[in-house]
Amino acid sequence: MPEGASSRDVQRQRTRARLLDAAIVEYQRAGFVGADINAIVEAAGVSRSTFYFHFPSREHVLLELIRRDEAQLAEELSRFLDSRHTLPAVLNEIVVRVLALERQWGGGLFRDVIGLYFSSTRPPEEWGRHPIFVLLAAEIERARHRGELHDDVDPYDSAAFFLVGVYALLTSNREPTPERDLILSKFVKSTLRSLERTRSN
Repeated sequence: MPEGASSRDVQRQRTRARLLDAAIVEYQRAGFVGADINAIVEAAGVSRSTFYFHFPSREHVLLELIRRDEAQLAEELSRFLDSRHTLPAVLNEIVVRVLALERQWGGGLFRDVIGLYFSSTRPPEEWGRHPIFVLLAAEIERARHRGELHDDVDPYDSAAFFLVGVYALLTSNREPTPERDLILSKFVKSTLRSLERTRSN
């Protein structure tokens, strides 16, 4: 909480966190469509009205989950970027982190979240508000300035293409198998081939 936050603000944030945790458990158990709001509020020890005060709809729970865990993923990626690295290493690290998120959420909840992430009904947000996108676009821009990439590479379009591609592949190839790992590896290499001046090994 920000310094100087009132006890009411602290309590509100604790209640919101309890509701989010309870909702995640219920969504993992029953899926997004089948989730029971009564089970969520009972587990969190609050009323239904309290749930809807914090989360006006079921979708807002997933949006909160995206914001929370995307921020954590961005923090982990930032630590990785503090060390010596290459653009191929960055792309592979993002795939590793997204796969870890899939394991953490569970396959069903992961697909529900990704479905909302790219849904036309999702509240409008620009890519620039997503920290992973911003970090990746900055890395692509640095690589372009170093002369590693084609001069006409657009870092923002390239970052969006890569992230959408990773999520699409994970949604269409649901089970973690060696074949899926190979598909992801090939996607990283094809992305690099489209960006780099010379063909990636």
